[in-house]
Amino acid sequence: MAFVPENILEEALAKAVSDPLARPEFYKLLMESELVVLGRATPAGERSELKVSTLRHNGREYLAIFSAPSRLDASVGAGQENFTIAARVFFESTRGANVVLNPNSEYGKTLSAVEIAYWLDPSARARRNLRAADVRLSVPKVPPRKLIDALCILFLNRSHVRAAHLLEAEPLDGREPPHPLVGVAATGNWPKLVAEVSELAAAIAPETILDVTAVDPAAPPDSLSAKLAATPPFYSRTATLN
Repeated sequence: MAFVPENILEEALAKAVSDPLARPEFYKLLMESELVVLGRATPAGERSELKVSTLRHNGREYLAIFSAPSRLDASVGAGQENFTIAARVFFESTRGANVVLNPNSEYGKTLSAVEIAYWLDPSARARRNLRAADVRLSVPKVPPRKLIDALCILFLNRSHVRAAHLLEAEPLDGREPPHPLVGVAATGNWPKLVAEVSELAAAIAPETILDVTAVDPAAPPDSLSAKLAATPPFYSRTATLN
Protein backbone atom coordinates (compact mmCIF):
# COMPACT_ATOMS: atom_id res chain seq x y z
CA MET A 1 0.00 0.00 0.00
CA ALA A 2 1.36 3.43 -0.96
CA PHE A 3 2.45 5.73 1.86
CA VAL A 4 -0.13 8.52 2.27
CA PRO A 5 1.04 11.29 4.63
CA GLU A 6 -1.33 11.96 7.53
CA ASN A 7 0.24 15.18 8.84
CA ILE A 8 2.80 17.85 7.96
CA LEU A 9 5.65 15.89 9.54
CA GLU A 10 4.94 12.91 7.29
CA GLU A 11 4.66 15.22 4.28
CA ALA A 12 8.11 16.60 5.13
CA LEU A 13 9.51 13.10 5.66
CA ALA A 14 8.23 11.89 2.29
CA LYS A 15 9.67 14.94 0.53
CA ALA A 16 13.02 14.59 2.28
CA VAL A 17 13.50 11.08 0.90
CA SER A 18 13.90 12.36 -2.65
CA ASP A 19 14.96 15.99 -2.09
CA PRO A 20 18.18 16.56 -0.07
CA LEU A 21 17.41 20.26 0.35
CA ALA A 22 14.17 19.34 2.13
CA ARG A 23 15.93 17.34 4.83
CA PRO A 24 16.83 20.21 7.19
CA GLU A 25 13.18 21.30 7.15
CA PHE A 26 12.12 17.76 8.08
CA TYR A 27 14.41 17.79 11.12
CA LYS A 28 13.12 21.22 12.19
CA LEU A 29 9.51 20.03 11.92
CA LEU A 30 10.40 16.84 13.78
CA MET A 31 11.67 18.87 16.74
CA GLU A 32 8.40 20.82 16.83
CA SER A 33 6.07 17.83 16.48
CA GLU A 34 4.11 15.58 18.80
CA LEU A 35 5.33 11.99 18.69
CA VAL A 36 3.68 8.71 19.52
CA VAL A 37 6.08 6.62 21.62
CA LEU A 38 5.99 2.91 22.30
CA GLY A 39 6.04 2.59 26.11
CA ARG A 40 4.60 4.35 29.16
CA ALA A 41 4.80 7.80 30.74
CA THR A 42 3.96 7.88 34.46
CA PRO A 43 3.77 11.00 36.68
CA ALA A 44 6.88 11.56 38.80
CA GLY A 45 6.60 14.87 40.61
CA GLU A 46 6.59 17.78 38.17
CA ARG A 47 7.85 15.59 35.35
CA SER A 48 6.83 12.29 33.83
CA GLU A 49 8.95 9.19 34.10
CA LEU A 50 9.36 7.64 30.67
CA LYS A 51 9.56 3.90 30.21
CA VAL A 52 10.26 3.56 26.52
CA SER A 53 10.20 0.22 24.76
CA THR A 54 13.04 -0.70 22.44
CA LEU A 55 12.89 -2.45 19.11
CA ARG A 56 15.63 -4.31 17.30
CA HIS A 57 16.05 -2.69 13.89
CA ASN A 58 18.77 -3.70 11.41
CA GLY A 59 20.60 -5.54 14.17
CA ARG A 60 20.63 -2.67 16.70
CA GLU A 61 18.46 -1.56 19.61
CA TYR A 62 16.47 1.64 19.14
CA LEU A 63 13.81 3.56 21.02
CA ALA A 64 10.69 3.41 18.85
CA ILE A 65 8.76 6.56 17.95
CA PHE A 66 5.98 7.15 15.44
CA SER A 67 4.60 10.08 13.48
CA ALA A 68 0.97 8.96 13.97
CA PRO A 69 -0.95 6.31 15.96
CA SER A 70 -1.67 4.39 12.75
CA ARG A 71 2.09 4.00 12.10
CA LEU A 72 2.53 2.37 15.51
CA ASP A 73 -0.39 0.02 14.91
CA ALA A 74 0.99 -0.97 11.50
CA SER A 75 4.45 -1.61 12.96
CA VAL A 76 3.80 -3.48 16.21
CA GLY A 77 0.05 -4.13 16.20
CA ALA A 78 -2.93 -2.35 17.72
CA GLY A 79 -3.38 -2.22 21.49
CA GLN A 80 0.28 -1.71 22.41
CA GLU A 81 0.96 0.64 25.30
CA ASN A 82 1.99 4.08 24.07
CA PHE A 83 1.94 7.76 24.91
CA THR A 84 2.15 11.10 23.10
CA ILE A 85 4.87 13.62 23.90
CA ALA A 86 6.47 16.74 22.41
CA ALA A 87 9.48 15.65 20.38
CA ARG A 88 11.89 18.09 21.98
CA VAL A 89 10.91 16.96 25.49
CA PHE A 90 11.31 13.32 24.48
CA PHE A 91 14.72 13.82 22.87
CA GLU A 92 15.98 15.88 25.82
CA SER A 93 14.84 13.13 28.20
CA THR A 94 16.51 10.36 26.21
CA ARG A 95 19.79 12.08 25.23
CA GLY A 96 22.42 9.60 24.10
CA ALA A 97 19.93 7.06 22.78
CA ASN A 98 19.48 5.97 19.18
CA VAL A 99 15.92 6.27 17.92
CA VAL A 100 13.96 4.89 14.99
CA LEU A 101 10.99 6.76 13.53
CA ASN A 102 8.26 4.58 12.02
CA PRO A 103 10.14 1.24 12.10
CA ASN A 104 9.11 -1.26 9.43
CA SER A 105 7.53 1.54 7.40
CA GLU A 106 8.33 2.49 3.81
CA TYR A 107 9.15 5.91 5.22
CA GLY A 108 11.04 4.98 8.38
CA LYS A 109 14.11 6.88 9.59
CA THR A 110 16.85 5.98 12.04
CA LEU A 111 18.10 8.87 14.16
CA SER A 112 21.50 8.58 15.80
CA ALA A 113 22.27 10.20 19.14
CA VAL A 114 24.71 12.53 17.35
CA GLU A 115 22.18 13.94 14.89
CA ILE A 116 19.53 14.30 17.60
CA ALA A 117 22.00 16.31 19.70
CA TYR A 118 22.69 18.61 16.74
CA TRP A 119 19.05 19.40 16.07
CA LEU A 120 18.32 19.96 19.75
CA ASP A 121 20.93 22.72 19.72
CA PRO A 122 22.56 23.53 16.35
CA SER A 123 24.61 26.32 17.94
CA ALA A 124 26.49 23.74 20.03
CA ARG A 125 28.14 22.51 16.85
CA ALA A 126 29.27 25.98 15.83
CA ARG A 127 32.77 25.69 14.45
CA ARG A 128 35.68 27.88 15.41
CA ASN A 129 37.64 29.76 12.78
CA LEU A 130 40.41 27.46 11.66
CA ARG A 131 43.88 28.71 10.81
CA ALA A 132 46.13 27.08 8.25
CA ALA A 133 48.79 26.66 10.92
CA ASP A 134 46.41 24.55 13.04
CA VAL A 135 45.65 21.82 10.49
CA ARG A 136 47.23 19.53 7.95
CA LEU A 137 45.43 19.82 4.62
CA SER A 138 45.15 17.13 1.97
CA VAL A 139 42.91 15.93 -0.83
CA PRO A 140 40.59 13.29 0.69
CA LYS A 141 41.34 9.74 -0.44
CA VAL A 142 37.60 9.00 -0.38
CA PRO A 143 35.57 12.13 -1.19
CA PRO A 144 32.33 12.51 0.82
CA ARG A 145 30.19 11.94 -2.25
CA LYS A 146 26.74 12.27 -0.69
CA LEU A 147 27.72 15.51 1.02
CA ILE A 148 29.29 16.91 -2.14
CA ASP A 149 26.23 16.04 -4.24
CA ALA A 150 23.90 17.69 -1.72
CA LEU A 151 26.04 20.82 -1.52
CA CYS A 152 26.08 21.08 -5.32
CA ILE A 153 22.29 21.10 -5.32
CA LEU A 154 22.24 23.75 -2.59
CA PHE A 155 24.76 26.00 -4.35
CA LEU A 156 22.99 25.61 -7.69
CA ASN A 157 19.95 27.15 -5.97
CA ARG A 158 21.98 30.00 -4.44
CA SER A 159 22.90 32.41 -7.23
CA HIS A 160 25.38 34.29 -5.02
CA VAL A 161 27.64 31.22 -4.73
CA ARG A 162 30.38 31.34 -7.38
CA ALA A 163 32.43 28.27 -6.49
CA ALA A 164 33.12 25.74 -3.75
CA HIS A 165 36.23 23.75 -2.91
CA LEU A 166 36.91 20.87 -0.54
CA LEU A 167 39.97 19.57 1.29
CA GLU A 168 40.43 17.27 4.25
CA ALA A 169 41.59 19.03 7.42
CA GLU A 170 43.43 17.11 10.15
CA PRO A 171 43.87 19.17 13.34
CA LEU A 172 47.48 19.01 14.50
CA ASP A 173 46.45 18.82 18.16
CA GLY A 174 44.81 15.44 17.49
CA ARG A 175 41.57 16.36 19.24
CA GLU A 176 39.44 15.68 16.17
CA PRO A 177 39.65 13.18 13.33
CA PRO A 178 40.33 14.34 9.77
CA HIS A 179 37.20 15.93 8.34
CA PRO A 180 35.97 17.94 5.35
CA LEU A 181 36.82 21.60 5.06
CA VAL A 182 34.61 23.40 2.55
CA GLY A 183 35.65 26.74 1.10
CA VAL A 184 32.95 28.81 -0.58
CA ALA A 185 33.39 31.83 -2.83
CA ALA A 186 30.17 33.80 -2.44
CA THR A 187 28.66 37.22 -1.97
CA GLY A 188 25.60 38.13 0.06
CA ASN A 189 24.60 36.93 3.52
CA TRP A 190 27.55 34.81 4.64
CA PRO A 191 26.22 33.77 8.10
CA LYS A 192 22.98 32.56 6.51
CA LEU A 193 24.89 30.55 3.90
CA VAL A 194 27.10 28.95 6.57
CA ALA A 195 23.99 28.00 8.55
CA GLU A 196 22.44 26.42 5.45
CA VAL A 197 25.59 24.45 4.70
CA SER A 198 25.85 23.29 8.31
CA GLU A 199 22.21 22.24 8.48
CA LEU A 200 22.42 20.36 5.20
CA ALA A 201 25.61 18.61 6.30
CA ALA A 202 23.97 17.61 9.59
CA ALA A 203 21.03 16.16 7.67
CA ILE A 204 23.12 14.34 5.06
CA ALA A 205 26.12 13.21 7.11
CA PRO A 206 25.31 13.69 10.82
CA GLU A 207 28.38 11.82 12.05
CA THR A 208 30.75 14.02 10.04
CA ILE A 209 32.49 17.09 11.43
CA LEU A 210 32.45 19.93 8.91
CA ASP A 211 34.30 23.23 8.75
CA VAL A 212 33.25 26.02 6.39
CA THR A 213 35.32 29.03 5.42
CA ALA A 214 35.07 31.84 2.90
CA VAL A 215 37.32 31.82 -0.15
CA ASP A 216 38.70 35.31 -0.67
CA PRO A 217 40.87 36.04 -3.75
CA ALA A 218 42.71 38.70 -1.75
CA ALA A 219 43.67 36.37 1.10
CA PRO A 220 47.37 35.79 1.92
CA PRO A 221 48.97 32.85 0.06
CA ASP A 222 49.52 30.86 3.25
CA SER A 223 45.89 31.13 4.39
CA LEU A 224 43.20 28.42 4.29
CA SER A 225 41.35 30.52 1.75
CA ALA A 226 44.29 30.55 -0.68
CA LYS A 227 45.01 26.83 -0.23
CA LEU A 228 41.35 26.00 -0.96
CA ALA A 229 41.24 28.33 -3.96
CA ALA A 230 44.23 26.46 -5.41
CA THR A 231 42.20 23.22 -5.31
CA PRO A 232 39.93 22.46 -8.30
CA PRO A 233 36.36 23.32 -7.30
CA PHE A 234 33.76 20.60 -6.87
CA TYR A 235 31.17 23.23 -7.78
CA SER A 236 31.25 26.39 -9.90
CA ARG A 237 28.58 28.56 -11.51
CA THR A 238 29.83 27.57 -14.95
CA ALA A 239 30.50 23.87 -14.36
CA THR A 240 30.13 21.26 -11.65
CA LEU A 241 32.99 18.77 -11.51
CA ASN A 242 32.16 15.12 -10.78
